[in-house]
Amino acid sequence: MLSCKIIWITLLVSLAAAAPFEARDEAFFSPSQVWLYGVSSHIIAPTPAGVVSKESTSGNRYSITTLFTFIYPPQVEGKKCHFEFYLDPSSTVNGSAKLDLFSSIRPVRATSNSTAFWSRGNQRSDQLGRLSVSKNASATWDATYNEYLAEKIDCKTPGTVEGFELVGVYDNDLVSWNVSTSGLRIVYTS
Repeated sequence: MLSCKIIWITLLVSLAAAAPFEARDEAFFSPSQVWLYGVSSHIIAPTPAGVVSKESTSGNRYSITTLFTFIYPPQVEGKKCHFEFYLDPSSTVNGSAKLDLFSSIRPVRATSNSTAFWSRGNQRSDQLGRLSVSKNASATWDATYNEYLAEKIDCKTPGTVEGFELVGVYDNDLVSWNVSTSGLRIVYTS
């Protein structure tokens, strides 16, 4: 009887432990480029680390958002796509842990020789929703203001280029991550 309980407990624990990894094992594509945007300076710079930061004491002087450029790969043809924002254990989360996701009018693109900057401003467009983030987990949607990629929708045509921006919600917030192991990505499924 005791061995049967141990087997069931082991099975349940292994199933519970496996659940978070299933979402990360899904097919996805990451941004082709990630950029930091200085809210007061209007400087856009490529980065290996995503950062969203707001400080109430500085106005916008030290506020930073992260811009993403995605290029849909051939593998998404005929699939359904949706956003996932995952933070690994080495990420930083301070403050409210809330981020707003916006689409962009014009994504930032770079060539091998130069950076193609856009006009002054971040080219922010529609607010897609609000996310709650935590380390070693995928973010959850607190609210969606547009179903676009918050739910599974038909993927864009391969080669389509889109831009997005993550913005801090409240004052004194900081979220940072290594873009090679964490961050915003688009998951695709049959």
